[in-house]
Amino acid sequence: MDISSDFLLALIAVLFAGVVRGFSGFGVGMVLVPTLSLLYSPVVAVLTVVLLEIIPSIQLLPNAFRKCDWRSVMPISLAVIVTIPLGSWILVYTDPQILRIIIAIILIISVIILASGWRYRGEYTTTMATSTGAASGLISGATSLGGLPIILYYLSGKFSAEVARASMVVFLLFTAVVSLITYSMHGLFNTELVIRTAWMVPPFILAIGLGGFLFGKVPESIFRNMTLLLLGMVGLLMLVA
Repeated sequence: MDISSDFLLALIAVLFAGVVRGFSGFGVGMVLVPTLSLLYSPVVAVLTVVLLEIIPSIQLLPNAFRKCDWRSVMPISLAVIVTIPLGSWILVYTDPQILRIIIAIILIISVIILASGWRYRGEYTTTMATSTGAASGLISGATSLGGLPIILYYLSGKFSAEVARASMVVFLLFTAVVSLITYSMHGLFNTELVIRTAWMVPPFILAIGLGGFLFGKVPESIFRNMTLLLLGMVGLLMLVA
């Protein structure tokens, strides 16, 4: 494969996304979708994230399977089956430039909400979990940024960090599998995209390992603030690019 400047920039983004994923248990879409949308296209960005998300989720699944909160994961995941196909329709039939703006707006809103420290303090019900999954599936199918509703749900204070992390791992794998099937039915994958993503896998796995190593050694507040700052800058860049 020819190594272009775009691919090298994409590789840097993949490394950063891997560190974020290993440290926090989520964040690949928030890092890669905006960046790869600028370098390639929103469709390429979303498909790349789906392929990459499957690998770490499978690696982390045995431990996460034991520790996740199944009472919330089940309704959230089942709702995704319905709404990801709807989101994929938006991905396929929306003008790329409009989709870039949508991605940028979702990213900026995500950064603002996460930076504000907002937490949900209401009651946790099956209806709420299902609604969260439905919203996440719709956004995931269209942009691969459906993690925001899930992040807010699991990091709201009810769940321990360990349970929240495990639950998000299980959910992300389920979402990636459903997305993979849906996008395949649309015929979106091609050889070039798969090969390019395959080249990204080894550094991505190494970066995840580094992120896991840093977890507990680097103050979470510093890592979190630096990540949100960079994501906010990417979102603003997408709006003016």
